[in-house]
Amino acid sequence: MKNQNPLEFLDNTSLEKKWLDIPSELEGVDGKKKNIKIELMEDGKPRAMAFFDIDGTLAHLEIIHDKAIVELFPNEDPKELGDTYLKGFKLGNSFREFDRMLGIYSGLEKDRHKEWKDPEFYLKNRFIPNAKEIDEPGNEAHEDAAKMLEKYGEAAAKICEDLLKKEKENKEDSEVTKKPNIAPIFKLAHMYARLGIPMVGFTANAKVFVDKLAKYLRLSDIFIDIATDETMAGGGKENAIHYLINKMKEKGINVPKDRLIFVGDSLRGDIGSSLVAHDKDKEIHGQGVLVLKDKEELIQIKKEISEDPNLRDLVNKMEIHGFVEKDVPKDENGEPMLLSIYRDKFLEKL
Repeated sequence: MKNQNPLEFLDNTSLEKKWLDIPSELEGVDGKKKNIKIELMEDGKPRAMAFFDIDGTLAHLEIIHDKAIVELFPNEDPKELGDTYLKGFKLGNSFREFDRMLGIYSGLEKDRHKEWKDPEFYLKNRFIPNAKEIDEPGNEAHEDAAKMLEKYGEAAAKICEDLLKKEKENKEDSEVTKKPNIAPIFKLAHMYARLGIPMVGFTANAKVFVDKLAKYLRLSDIFIDIATDETMAGGGKENAIHYLINKMKEKGINVPKDRLIFVGDSLRGDIGSSLVAHDKDKEIHGQGVLVLKDKEELIQIKKEISEDPNLRDLVNKMEIHGFVEKDVPKDENGEPMLLSIYRDKFLEKL
């Protein structure tokens, strides 16, 4: 993997090795679980294993989040509430996010922490000094956040279920007919699937919601499993990485720990979590694909890397490519083109 970026797998046309059928843990729209085909290389391992964030990486889910968050804080301005909630999506897990939201919107006005609307301020001044109390069960802050997560998961699952119901009824509803998928990343995932690369998700959302979301987005067609907030209690996505690797072992997959790919829209939360996982298991090594909406986001993340020594250390320790979603060229049918001759338009090493 050291001399191969995470998209170069797409160009491989190696001779067929051995294939396995691995049952997915995810139910499809029909309620059934599919078998996922995995190809093994000469060393008895898949050519890679890929971890995908979902929210902001595979799909923009504001159509669900904006409605669900209002149910938790009904007396607040819906637009401000949705914007504030969305800004905290890169904190690593929902216990941190709901601890932040409770601080901003609960209690008397004079006691509210409006400064936490800036997620970086929250991270440095609230979370880091109180990480254990927020992340680990048995602490008041964690339990309060967990209760909010449960309520939120149920609300989001109901909204997702309603979208699925409308879809089955073939209703001409813009929310139903136009899926919120981020097409180039879905294309990447499907190309990995055709290569027999095992794929899993790790997302800061409640399981009750993710189960419905997997059906709505058709993730059960290509993903073997998805780790959720419940998997991350006591930490962040590094816990999900260990959990998912162990799940693959249980299914008989000899995981190529030195050939891991992490795809997400958060440099710290999605990609950087692999370095935290490495602290516990030194065999874990990977590359990152940072999903960015446009060139402005690319410029901004470069600025943040240059100014933040922790982010500089992250990109120095791990090969990471910025994937600019809006710059991916399309063919005459509107399909994203990810092959090597086009990559310099949308893929850049950070």
